[in-house]
Amino acid sequence: MYEFENIVGNKNIINSLVKANENDTVYHSYILDGKEKTGKQLIAKTFAKLLLCENNKTTPCLKCSSCISFDNGNNPDFFFVDNNKKSLGVSDVRDNIIKNIETKPFKYKYKVFVIKDAHNMTIQAQNAILKTIEEPPKFAIFILLSKNYNSFLPTILSRCILFKIKPLSSNIIEKFLLSKGISSSMSTFYATYSRGSIGRALDIAYSEEFINFRQNIINDIEKLNSLDLIQMYKLINKYENIKENINDILDIYLLVYRDSLILKKTNNVEKVIQKDVINIIKDISNMSTKNLINKIDALLKAKLYLEQNSNFNMTIETLFLKLKEK
Repeated sequence: MYEFENIVGNKNIINSLVKANENDTVYHSYILDGKEKTGKQLIAKTFAKLLLCENNKTTPCLKCSSCISFDNGNNPDFFFVDNNKKSLGVSDVRDNIIKNIETKPFKYKYKVFVIKDAHNMTIQAQNAILKTIEEPPKFAIFILLSKNYNSFLPTILSRCILFKIKPLSSNIIEKFLLSKGISSSMSTFYATYSRGSIGRALDIAYSEEFINFRQNIINDIEKLNSLDLIQMYKLINKYENIKENINDILDIYLLVYRDSLILKKTNNVEKVIQKDVINIIKDISNMSTKNLINKIDALLKAKLYLEQNSNFNMTIETLFLKLKEK
C-alpha cells in the first residue's frame, strides 16, 4: 500500500507536497527529477493517492473507496502513463492525457496524471501537452517523473514546480536493509553498490544474476595488468556490447580499487567491504598509493564524462589506458 511512512528519505519534498494539500495550495504541475530507482514513482503515487483520498488531507486514510480502488489499481481518476518505449510521442500524449482531460473527474476531486520517464517526451509531445499545462482545468494535476529535467522545454519547466530527488546515503540504506533481516556485512555490501537507491539495493540483494555479473567483472580486474593492448581492446569491446551496464561495471572497478587503497593505508581487513575477494584486494593493494588514487580518479572522471554523453569508446579507451599505467 502507498503510505508516506513507507518512504525513506526526501522528507522535505514529502512535507512540501503534504502541506500543499493540507492548505489547498496544490499546484497543477510538478516535476520529480532524480536517478533511476530513487523513489520518484513511489512519492508520486502516494501523493496522487492522498490527493484523491476522501477523508484525509495529510496522509491517505486507506479506508475510503478512493484509497481502496487506488491500491487495487483501478481508481477511475488516476492515470499512470507508461508506454515502455524510448520516447513518448504526440500520440501517447493525446491518447493518454488530452483525451482524458476533456471530461471531469469520474468520482473524486481531481484527475491525477503521473507520467513516467517524462524526459523522453519528444519536442512535439511536449508542445502537445504544453497548452494543457498552460491552461489546465481546475481538477487536473500532472506529475512528471524525470531522470533529466534539462530535457524539458523552458516553457514546460517554467510552468512546473521542480523537486530534485536526492540519492540516499549508504548509512540510511544500510539501516533499511538491516531492518529487512539482511546481515550487517551484506547490508554494507549492497548499500555500497546501491548508488543511493533503496530500490536498487533490494534488486541487488535478491539477484543471483548481479552476483555472477560482479564476479565476472572482478575477474576482468584481476587480469587487467597482464593484458596486452589487443586483449585490452577486446575487453573494451566486451563492455561496449553491454554498455547499458557500464555504470555497474565502473562501480565494481571503483569499489575494488577503493578497498585496495583502504587496505594499503590501514592494513586492516575489517575496513574492506568486499571481503569475499580479499586475495584480489591484497594483490592490487601492492600498487603505490599514488597509482591507486590515480585509478580511482580516472574512474570517477569516466563516469562523469559518460553522464555528459561523451563518446563511449573514447572515454573507455582513455580510462583503460590509465588503469593499465604502473
